[in-house]
Amino acid sequence: MSEIASAFSAFGKKLSRFVQSDAAAPEPPLRADKLTQRKIMEADEAFSAAVAKTYAKYRFPYQMLGEHSHEARSIARDEDALVAAYRLFCAVRDANEQFGTDQTRIKDDVIASPLAGKTAYTQGGDFVYLQCWLRYEQGVTDVVPQLAQGKEGLYTLQFVPSAAFRADYKTKEITAVIQDAFYR
Repeated sequence: MSEIASAFSAFGKKLSRFVQSDAAAPEPPLRADKLTQRKIMEADEAFSAAVAKTYAKYRFPYQMLGEHSHEARSIARDEDALVAAYRLFCAVRDANEQFGTDQTRIKDDVIASPLAGKTAYTQGGDFVYLQCWLRYEQGVTDVVPQLAQGKEGLYTLQFVPSAAFRADYKTKEITAVIQDAFYR
């Protein structure tokens, strides 16, 4: 019986040392749903970081890419082209309001722009960064620029009233990341 008592006593001492120690209990292995959740969170974080990095190039092209960067000059030219197109759109809109009538007015708000010929914008999905730059950096909130493909397959630049603009899911997601990362 004394062997049993001494075994319990030794076990009690070991147990008291373990309870008193600051060592945390080993983390249980992740269940499949937690592992999946972690992967989703990591993918979301990577997506947000990539969006923020890309938008930073549009917001600060020369600071992010360098003063002599061809890409920075290209982005700055694209921003200038977008502002010029917006000014032209506003001038036509104002002329319609001032001089047009119900029967006589400029009807199609289609603008030829070098932006409409860039694959990165027409098919690459980067036009959302210019849309956000125009909205947040230039304060243009009444309209949203968009590239529309015509019957001949060529793209044109149009300005759509903000209330009528319908962004796809990816555009909404990118815009939300940009707004959260830079403007909140």
